[in-house]
Amino acid sequence: MSRIFSLCLYHTSFLPLWVSILFIDIRSVACDGKNLMTEQISIGCILISLLVSAVVLLVGLCINVRNGSAPQTLISASEEKSITAEYLLSYILPLFAFDFTRWDQVVLFLIFYSTLGFLCMRHHYFSVNVMLEICNYRFYKCSLMNEDGQKTHRIVISHRRLNGCVGDTIWLKSLNNEYKLDIKQ
Repeated sequence: MSRIFSLCLYHTSFLPLWVSILFIDIRSVACDGKNLMTEQISIGCILISLLVSAVVLLVGLCINVRNGSAPQTLISASEEKSITAEYLLSYILPLFAFDFTRWDQVVLFLIFYSTLGFLCMRHHYFSVNVMLEICNYRFYKCSLMNEDGQKTHRIVISHRRLNGCVGDTIWLKSLNNEYKLDIKQ
């Protein structure tokens, strides 16, 4: 997984937070008529960064290239349904403690966000991404068998329903050690 793709995955995983900040800043611009520089900069940066990240992600996910992917036999698959709610409660909700209409609070948030981003990138940590959910990707806990007959257990992100593909050979591309992306044939 490229660093740019990883960065875009990380950035878009905070989509609920970005939408909330946009709402707060747009409301502030509409209701207050004084000192709106922080809000205007925030709105522009969020919109541009989300647009760029969304394009990179969608292009990266839609290009079905088998380079770097490997065939695996799907032994079992169960859809992971609680992973999104856990992510929102653990990572997104605490970030609402910042007041995004004050520049000093924005700086504190950026320090926290950048530190978390650095750690995620450094350790190839990937978590749930609400944008993937919106684009109809699902997360599955899968048992797989590779060509050598070795069994593994991974979380597979797929645009198709893997429950009906048990016994089939699927092509998986590694996002990190735990997460794999189902590449359509």
